[in-house]
Amino acid sequence: MSAICFRNCAVAFLVCLSAPAFSMDEDADAAFDLAVEAVHAQNYSEAIMGFRPLAEHGAADAQFNMALLLKAGLGQPRNYLEAYYWAVLSDLGNERRAQTMVSELSEFLPVEARAGVYDRLLARLEAQLEAGKRSAIMKYARLNAEFLEEPNLERAYIWYSIAQAIGVRGGASGSEALSDQLAPDALIAAQTKAADVFSASLFSQPTVSSVSE
Repeated sequence: MSAICFRNCAVAFLVCLSAPAFSMDEDADAAFDLAVEAVHAQNYSEAIMGFRPLAEHGAADAQFNMALLLKAGLGQPRNYLEAYYWAVLSDLGNERRAQTMVSELSEFLPVEARAGVYDRLLARLEAQLEAGKRSAIMKYARLNAEFLEEPNLERAYIWYSIAQAIGVRGGASGSEALSDQLAPDALIAAQTKAADVFSASLFSQPTVSSVSE
């Protein structure tokens, strides 16, 4: 799939080949390519309109490109706060190129602004978890463990444990890593809570937990 890459922090874009961050259907793939074509034609507003629904749907590469456009001020006025939102979400979706952008943008944003972005992301992912969206589990765990100004290791452990329980890749290694960071009493409390959260969630239902995204 084609993707947009930023070069030398300028407004020049080029198309480069990269593996898609998630499996898209043909319509979404075509929409992505149209958004790339809009960038080449310098129709940046049209590009944002093309990438946005894909980004909202969960495409990490489209989220990355949204962040690029917003960081550069193309298609709409420059907005580091919105760019950071999409960059973090892209990083959570395992788009490796987003890591550098997250680091760069964090330098422009005060702690309070970043905290507001994390609150938005927590609300977004919590709604997806409530709806039984499997792909939100690792994102939510990582957000709590790696991004919050004050990491919530207990909550991260709970969701890494749930990921492990239903066979989501990375769940076992995540829960094991946090086991070493939690005090014994905190670990036991987190395990008990994980069992309760799991039982109350849709992920405890086989027809939901077995569906991959």
